[in-house]
Amino acid sequence: MYRYMLCIGICVFIWIINIRWIIHAVKEHITSEVYIHTGLSIFFTLLMLGIFKLWTQFDILWLQIIGLILYVPSAILVFGSMFGLKHKGKPDTSDPTATTTLVDTGVYRIVRQPMTLGMAIWSIALILVFQSILSVILGILSFFCFWMSARKEVEYNTRKFGDEYREYMKRVPMWNVFKRIRMR
Repeated sequence: MYRYMLCIGICVFIWIINIRWIIHAVKEHITSEVYIHTGLSIFFTLLMLGIFKLWTQFDILWLQIIGLILYVPSAILVFGSMFGLKHKGKPDTSDPTATTTLVDTGVYRIVRQPMTLGMAIWSIALILVFQSILSVILGILSFFCFWMSARKEVEYNTRKFGDEYREYMKRVPMWNVFKRIRMR
């Protein structure tokens, strides 16, 4: 019983924090932020439900191993992008994503949207690790939100950085890591 209460409490906390960001994004007309924070809420809800094992899970070991392996590239993409934004993006607030300069080094040299790609891969990894109908539904929903966020971020960054971003878009694909590696 305590396990359920703790899980629900954590999920409510996650949603409250992200709803505050969603409201801010709606006021600022930043559609990509609405999608990413909705995706993060769903993603962390899936993570909590899986950790607390609140559903029946299948135990196909090789799928779980693939899921665990996918944690590595997703973590590299997410944390690499956060590092790049914080140190090279020159944010003017404590939010590392509020950059004032276009970042095109590090993981941003390979893909334009490494943070959303990393979270999308992580969503797939959670589906494989937790293996249930609910994890598939929540994982697909979070994947879709991250994909939409990446698509909408293109519009936002084009307005913010102009021609510099348009040139960057020509050089670097949104999510296709293999295309960028092959272009070298």
